[in-house]
Amino acid sequence: MRHFALTFIFALLGAYTASATDDITRILIYQINPTTRSIVEDIPEASISNDVLTVSFNGSGMYSLYIEDNFGVTVYTSALPANGMEYDYDLSDIGEGLFRLVISGTSGEYEGYFTIQ
Repeated sequence: MRHFALTFIFALLGAYTASATDDITRILIYQINPTTRSIVEDIPEASISNDVLTVSFNGSGMYSLYIEDNFGVTVYTSALPANGMEYDYDLSDIGEGLFRLVISGTSGEYEGYFTIQ
């Protein structure tokens, strides 16, 4: 129920959590359950355009990237090297709707929400 409520809230606020520029939508990413009150300097950056997700991260190490649909079902998984390079992921096979992007690794877990229409 909690996951559904959060998904519903983010769906309503979707216009406020993403900004569109030239058909590229920037996905705002937040750290989940931070263990300290310090400011996190290295947060992944992500955007989506034409069903292609672009992600970059200046951290270090390998991270897991996965995408859940609005029912909490994982519809896509991949690896993300955190080396500052941009990586593209083709999401044309996951369909339309509201999705949750999760990036998990040594420095914590990060999430962002986006839609595909």
